[in-house]
Amino acid sequence: MKRIITALAIVVVVAMGLFAQTGRWEILRAEYGSGGTWVDVTAHIRSLVRGDSLNIRVTNDTLGGDPAPGSPKTLRLRVRDESGRVSTLSFPEKESIALSIRTSGPGWGALQITRAEYGANKRFLDVADLLNSRVQGNQLSLRVTNETMGGDPAQEIRKVLTVWYTYNGNDAQVSVNEGETLSLPGSSASQGGLRVLRAEYGADNRYANVTSRLSGRIQGDQLSLRVTNDTMGGDPAEDRHKTLTVWYTFNGRIADVVVNEGDYLNLPGSNDYFLGNLRILRAQYGAGSRQFDVSERLNSQIQADHLSLRVTNDSMGGDPAEDKHKQLSVLYIYNGRQLRVTVEEGDYLNLPGSGSWRDEASNGGLQILQATYGAGDRSRDVTDRVSALVSGNQLQVQVSNSTMGGDPAEGQRKRLKVIYLLQGLRYQTTVAEGETLILP
Repeated sequence: MKRIITALAIVVVVAMGLFAQTGRWEILRAEYGSGGTWVDVTAHIRSLVRGDSLNIRVTNDTLGGDPAPGSPKTLRLRVRDESGRVSTLSFPEKESIALSIRTSGPGWGALQITRAEYGANKRFLDVADLLNSRVQGNQLSLRVTNETMGGDPAQEIRKVLTVWYTYNGNDAQVSVNEGETLSLPGSSASQGGLRVLRAEYGADNRYANVTSRLSGRIQGDQLSLRVTNDTMGGDPAEDRHKTLTVWYTFNGRIADVVVNEGDYLNLPGSNDYFLGNLRILRAQYGAGSRQFDVSERLNSQIQADHLSLRVTNDSMGGDPAEDKHKQLSVLYIYNGRQLRVTVEEGDYLNLPGSGSWRDEASNGGLQILQATYGAGDRSRDVTDRVSALVSGNQLQVQVSNSTMGGDPAEGQRKRLKVIYLLQGLRYQTTVAEGETLILP
């Protein structure tokens, strides 16, 4: 049934105590999904506004993909009315909507925190409401400490405050280190400090995610280390020469650098910055452990910071998992934000558009696909044992005969090989007996 927000409907809604007395809305944030799986479709929804109206039907095709296959989905719009009140409108999948959208007028473009997290190593506090309460005259300035953030979510670890906000109709994101000062409105990227967005180490579609490892090595906005299996925490591609790829921000600019195994990583660099707002970090197409890396293929097809194509075996360059339904998982940067989107085979990928980040629920979390422990041709499957050690989408275990449930190759030094999914992408690593496996 088509929902039309009219003056009469608004009177009814006001009587229920839900929304303010106006039907013209400023879109602050839009999310599409179900349960614990949601994608940010704010930019995509705004692109569908024509004049001062949004008239769409809530479908996977309209919103750029299916974030939760098999589940009934909902479009949630966080909006602000002309008197400054913020509300959330929800529209079930397949419902048609018609909204009057505000792009000017009193109160339009005011500073609004849409999301804010303070912490480290997946231990975070939601501080969006706290920060919104501190906004005065469309300005926010405060020193980032445990006291101003309302607590310490990760004791003895240097924390970061990440804020997503809207101002003058534009979305922006900023990250500020503990001890520094948050000033809004400001840059959409890191305000001066060095921050690793993503780091991957490996070769030939065999990569390990080493973002947390590198982030923990930053000192005084500098990072310097030799790239080896030891410093990277394992060997994701044995007998192959590997590379470390790092995407990072510094002084409000985004950069990426590739360092060969054995060479030194020194950040920030002087020539690492790239042009454009859209960049694919990692893209994989397939099912389960059978995946093609299609990052370069997708980056080569970006035109004027846009990418649109139908996800098929032909467009992805082949079929990595015959007789199985496949997915395309994409991690990308757009306007300083790190985003993730998953598109089913046969559907369309449209970037920039729908995307989410820090989605640890459902298929976004850490999942052990396969784990084997041994030496040479003497090894055993320890997938269930390693999976049972995952806690809070993290895994840390010393590799030994005891922790792996026995010795499959007596007298030989053994290795643990793990293939895993993280945020919808396939990774792998190998750790020697006596060393510690840390994921991610």
